[in-house]
Amino acid sequence: MKKTRANILIISLFTIFGFCQESQKPNVVLIISDQHKLEATGAYGSDLAITPNIDALAKTGVIFNHCYTPAPVCAPARASLITGMYPYANGAIYHKAPVTMPNGKIKNIGSGYLRETGYHEGIKTMPEVFRQQNYMTASPGKMHVHGELQKNVDEDFKDGNDLGFDEISVRYYTYFPGGHYEDEVGEDAYMRYRQFKKYSDVYKRGAMHLNEEYVPSLVENDEDNFDMVVAKKSTEFIEKRGKDGKNFFLHVGFEKPHAPFTTTKKYLAMHNPDDFELPTTHDDWYKKGKYPWVSNWVHSGIPKQLQNAKNVMAAYNACITEMDDMVGRVVQSLKDNGLYENTIIIYTTDHGEHMFEHGLRGKHNMYEDAVNVPFIISYPKLFKQNVFNNTNVSFVDVMPTLIELIDGEIPETAQGISLVKLLKDNSEIKDRVVFSEFRGTDYNLIPGIKNLPSRMMKKGDYKFIYTHGIIDQLYNLKDDPDELNNLIFSKSHQTIYKDMYFQTMAEWRFQEYSPIKTTIKNNQISWNATNDFKSYSLFYSKNPDCKDAFLLKDNIEEAFYAPKEKGFYWVLASPKLTKTSDFYGESVPVAVKDYSYILPISDIIEFD
Repeated sequence: MKKTRANILIISLFTIFGFCQESQKPNVVLIISDQHKLEATGAYGSDLAITPNIDALAKTGVIFNHCYTPAPVCAPARASLITGMYPYANGAIYHKAPVTMPNGKIKNIGSGYLRETGYHEGIKTMPEVFRQQNYMTASPGKMHVHGELQKNVDEDFKDGNDLGFDEISVRYYTYFPGGHYEDEVGEDAYMRYRQFKKYSDVYKRGAMHLNEEYVPSLVENDEDNFDMVVAKKSTEFIEKRGKDGKNFFLHVGFEKPHAPFTTTKKYLAMHNPDDFELPTTHDDWYKKGKYPWVSNWVHSGIPKQLQNAKNVMAAYNACITEMDDMVGRVVQSLKDNGLYENTIIIYTTDHGEHMFEHGLRGKHNMYEDAVNVPFIISYPKLFKQNVFNNTNVSFVDVMPTLIELIDGEIPETAQGISLVKLLKDNSEIKDRVVFSEFRGTDYNLIPGIKNLPSRMMKKGDYKFIYTHGIIDQLYNLKDDPDELNNLIFSKSHQTIYKDMYFQTMAEWRFQEYSPIKTTIKNNQISWNATNDFKSYSLFYSKNPDCKDAFLLKDNIEEAFYAPKEKGFYWVLASPKLTKTSDFYGESVPVAVKDYSYILPISDIIEFD
């Protein structure tokens, strides 16, 4: 009998020891909202934002001032977060992916229907790495990643693709039968939330999207609103981990403050529309003309009645407060279940919102309000607390950062860097380079083109923006935070302009578009000159890393060059712009006459 008890004691001690060992690795809660404007957060200096729970995370963590989304639109941004790769590299470049149907017509397909429209096969996702490290993984709420599939949806991928999540629920924008928001609350509550079908004309025109009338959600039960359901599922998962002690990675996908800007009476009552004022740049494009580099429909205009505009701003902030309240529920659940001390908490959002900055609404371009997003990491037992960091960072950095913290193996495909050192000692990386990209349509000077590509590069205080077929942009954000002075016209900025132009284009390759064709013959580099370009430049490096390349020769009008040194070369072209616009006047060409699918860059050329 004594021997049996001794054995039981030994087994129990080993069990406890094993449980403690497993718990030594940190848990992770990654909270991502939708369309949260950085400046509409108390932690980032807003006097009107009511965000006590996000602010509390900031006080216990590191606040990054310059985090950039890899894409100013939901689906590509979220695929980058999950894969640790920029959209061009992981292949999930579209918000809705164009698919050629059997009848030859192009149909834009949302996420959750076809595997072929998603990120490339063979890429290991962040939750898959956590799963390999014996973490329980869950993702209640919005995911919106092309490539995720429920079983038996795509005939060619009957097993589906769970991205690496053990538990999936409350999907939104993603086709996911059985695991959708509608499956949780029923069709009527779902339709009320989005104001679809019979509820789409309840409010006056415009109110459905912007809530100009400042009225509450049509959802009858407050707890049936999307973010409340996501918070409930999240806390249920946390409670289970509190009981079984298993390490976990929890991706919490809130939907607010994405439009429609409707929320419950409780959150609307916390804000006063009269407190809000239009931003100083609200009439910029009204005075100068539409921005050549912004789609027509993003110039959505400001409500004619000032009170209606204030209602919109207050309603948007009320949605943020609702979402912040749900952040609080998740964090409180960690504390209630004894998991807070050993859990890394991240708060961010997929992209920003203009909210009438520059007279624009939504995102879908490269202005700071669309691409610079809140990003906070809290883990008091290891990281600095209540500090700001000015390093340029990106969603692609999240995967290597978290995987280092759990002693996992970072996939070779990951394109970001680990931020662990920065988080521990609050050091900063000077002149860190990050990118963002977008495919837009309905440009005033280039009509009829679908998914026209653009790409942004941020380095230090400078931001460069390339929009295919349209004039470039270069801003010094320290001196010009509102991005009103395009420095491509400044003679003193030509060196940095050309360098950032080259670095933006050097490795950027994607569907439909091809680089300039080149050949080497008789010790001479030649390229295919076309009417699309007015002149060419040559960049050179001793090694194949484009980051080490420098401008060798500028304004080459001919289509060949005889190298004098062995090494690696790139041809960079200047597009021939001829169309003008009201924004710069008749003296400044801003767009091409004939659209081309040739990128103004060659592939790397090795000359030996």
